[in-house]
Amino acid sequence: MKIHKHFILVALVVVALSMLGSAALAQSEVTVVNWWTEDYIDIDQINETLVNPFNAAHPDIQLVVTPQVELNNTLRTALASGEAPDILQTPGASFIAEFLQSGLILNLADAAEEFGWEEKLLPWAYQSGLIEGGLYSIPLTYESMILLYNTTVFEANGWTPPTTLAEFEVIAEAAVAAGINPLSYGNVGWQPTNEHLVGIYLNNYAGPENVYRALIGEKSWTDPEFVEAIELLRTHIADNGWFSGSLETYFSYGWEDFWAEFSTGGAAMMMIGTWGFRGAEEFFAETENDWDWVPLPVFSEGAGEYNYELATGSTLSVNAETENPEAVIAVIDWLMNNPAQVLTIASGYGYGEFMLPLYFTPEDFPADADPRIVRFFSDFAAVTGEGRVGYTTWTFWPADPNIQLWEAIENVWFGELSVDDYLAEQQALWEQARADGTTLSIPAR
Repeated sequence: MKIHKHFILVALVVVALSMLGSAALAQSEVTVVNWWTEDYIDIDQINETLVNPFNAAHPDIQLVVTPQVELNNTLRTALASGEAPDILQTPGASFIAEFLQSGLILNLADAAEEFGWEEKLLPWAYQSGLIEGGLYSIPLTYESMILLYNTTVFEANGWTPPTTLAEFEVIAEAAVAAGINPLSYGNVGWQPTNEHLVGIYLNNYAGPENVYRALIGEKSWTDPEFVEAIELLRTHIADNGWFSGSLETYFSYGWEDFWAEFSTGGAAMMMIGTWGFRGAEEFFAETENDWDWVPLPVFSEGAGEYNYELATGSTLSVNAETENPEAVIAVIDWLMNNPAQVLTIASGYGYGEFMLPLYFTPEDFPADADPRIVRFFSDFAAVTGEGRVGYTTWTFWPADPNIQLWEAIENVWFGELSVDDYLAEQQALWEQARADGTTLSIPAR
């Protein structure tokens, strides 16, 4: 049978058009999920360890992670204008409470029940995302506050890491006498850095039991132990100038500055969260000095044994206006079910970022993981498992009291606001938060 070339050409065109149509259809069926993250995140590393593996496992979903300058402010503006991404990354549960009041956050309680997220997360971390019975955030990172110290400086001066207020103050005074700043820190680039210090002194002087009782409304923030804790912080940072030499220097130092001072021996210690592991690895590698860490010293007998403040770092929430909630939930669920991949992602940041609070053991960490960092996660699990826990302000404070805590403390340090008035305003904001129903879930001790 003779087939005319014209018919063959037509047939080929039809097949080609059909294939193009199928490809276009397949392309249109791919759901894009947008996730904005902090601008210091190495996007190549995140693509390699998070985005590409997820997309390969989910050909019908395309995850896109985009760093944003001043993420929290950018996110706030985008939510108000209806231009926010599908996945909302915020600095902590207290921040998400602000957006929740506007109905902009999707309740994940049904997804958590369907996929068993409560069993996969550490109990306190799961509870930190609960507000009025709904689940509105999932911790992207868990962390705590610790004391880093320059081992080279300590060995040269014959010091051992302090465990009490008396030991801490002896080292601080000796450091000043030696021309070394006792501590290095600053808040340029992130004003809420102030709350790191407020939380440390509340937990380690007033004690975690008293902080807990104030969080649940059984004590007032104006009680004497809290007044004394804030007075002690004011003395150390303002009167003594122990943080980078003076209060003015603290307000002029950013991340690069205080790490340069600490790593080169210009300061002996640093009170910081465990996100500081990535700074230690980066900056000390450029010097001949070395570092280590210990739990924060206990500043009063009433504070008991050393503890670790419970903290979620960044949190993940779902935009209530997303067009693809199932695809967004798939991203979160994939992280929950891949602890080895989570450790691979987090390893790029000294395990100080993208460290979901899953049930890790030392054996889960890569063989080349820094033993100092693995030691923290092992001790954190053991100590918090015994109930020796404190409370970070960005995880357990409602939005308004949290903002006042880190903004108004500057007026205290400059002598423009008394400690009594500062804490009275804090207490009033807590009472208003309770009346408004905006308090966060506090894990029972």
